[in-house]
Amino acid sequence: MAMSDACLGEDRTAVGAIRWDAWTGGEVTKQVERTLGPRKYHDRLPWFAEVAGDATVRINGGRQEVMDQEIAFAADAGLDYWAFLLYPESSSMSQSLKHYLASACRCRINFCLILHNAFGVPEDQWPRERDRAVALLKEPGYQTVPGGRPLVFAFQVRYKGSFPAERFAEFRDAARCAGLRPYFVFMGWSPREDYAREKTHGFDAVSAYAYGSADATYEALAREVENRYWKNAAGAGVPYIPMVTLGWDKRPRKDNPVTWEAGHSYHQQDVFPSAAEPREIASHLARALEFARDNRPICEANAIIIYAWNEHDEGGWLAPTWVPGGKPNTARLDAIRKILRPGNAGFRASVPAGAPPRAAGR
Repeated sequence: MAMSDACLGEDRTAVGAIRWDAWTGGEVTKQVERTLGPRKYHDRLPWFAEVAGDATVRINGGRQEVMDQEIAFAADAGLDYWAFLLYPESSSMSQSLKHYLASACRCRINFCLILHNAFGVPEDQWPRERDRAVALLKEPGYQTVPGGRPLVFAFQVRYKGSFPAERFAEFRDAARCAGLRPYFVFMGWSPREDYAREKTHGFDAVSAYAYGSADATYEALAREVENRYWKNAAGAGVPYIPMVTLGWDKRPRKDNPVTWEAGHSYHQQDVFPSAAEPREIASHLARALEFARDNRPICEANAIIIYAWNEHDEGGWLAPTWVPGGKPNTARLDAIRKILRPGNAGFRASVPAGAPPRAAGR
């Protein structure tokens, strides 16, 4: 039985965070090492980074011990699940998912998928990727919604430039043949319009991945998310999973552009929201939990998704950050732990092999 079924119950809102795992090697890691290389961005670095100089960093997150410690950080803070962006199995962007699945500690936090680049593979690779995705839904600890349905997000799923309706239908049918009935959530930009369009493809609900703005403060950004996304969904009465933002400041990528975002509008943006204070993040998350509780008819999945666990160079991170010569900065996790696990003493120093699941309740 998945931890979500055993521990959460029908009345407790599951809180998850997006994982964009660009820190495990390969060309993408080389590029984000450049975005976070300048000294002024070092306070954003992942906790396992190494600083070699004022403009040079090394980031090697492709190690089992890194994943095991991240599981401890997330579980001790009260997170229920991670949502992994699904890349092709051969991609370096899939290394963290492999390490999660191999971890002796994985029972401490659930996982689910965000359908993404794996749906854009060539024709000869598609059957393997489809079957791999279905198999992942059957893994122990896969996050479910009430009724035991596997939670599956979809974000920027493209094949030859458009939504792959045929592939999505094949995946949905393959899951059903495997005895599964996934709860599909489309991550878009306008809940009302997204649901009206995407329910025809078989989506059960809508949500969002992130929200970018030119607000001057994080507090203004958070309120804008609440107004443009949460209240839009509530006003339209559409099935919805609230997205909690941790920020949006892409200056590292503006200073050192990445190849996959050439020409994006933020390159002309001069004002970005201020860095989120931990107490501001906690308040935004508390409001999301209240929204989910007060709007249960549309928040039928009883879940929240946080942007993000590790979007360090894009402005949204929850994971601990690098501190020169000291312990990782866990201030953001400390803040949400007060909301999700009040009374918890703090983070464990290490993760013993075969650590038991965390106790139920906040």
